[in-house]
Amino acid sequence: MAGKSERVKVEVKESTSGEVRTFSITLTLPACDFLLTDLLKQRGVIEALATELKQAVKRATENYLSNAETLIAGLATEPKLTQKSRSNGKGKGRNSQDERASSLPPSEQQGTGAAQ
Repeated sequence: MAGKSERVKVEVKESTSGEVRTFSITLTLPACDFLLTDLLKQRGVIEALATELKQAVKRATENYLSNAETLIAGLATEPKLTQKSRSNGKGKGRNSQDERASSLPPSEQQGTGAAQ
């Protein structure tokens, strides 16, 4: 017999109208799975599932958008280094080491120059 979590079906439909994106989430599982939780909810022992679902979807959406912003911010700070290393066409060689040294502050360049 399938466990309760295996009987849960989740369907997500996405649509955009104008400047609003809408997600319709359909959660389907047998009503008998809610017998105990319905009794606990009636007695005020637990919150309604809808409350938990709203919070979970809100957190997931905030994390999703935040992760995308973090990724973009990381890419925006790296293009100069990436373009330099790709433009020399030699991969790892003498020039790639020189480029790294030239990107260091002057005080640190002196230290690396002595070690070479």
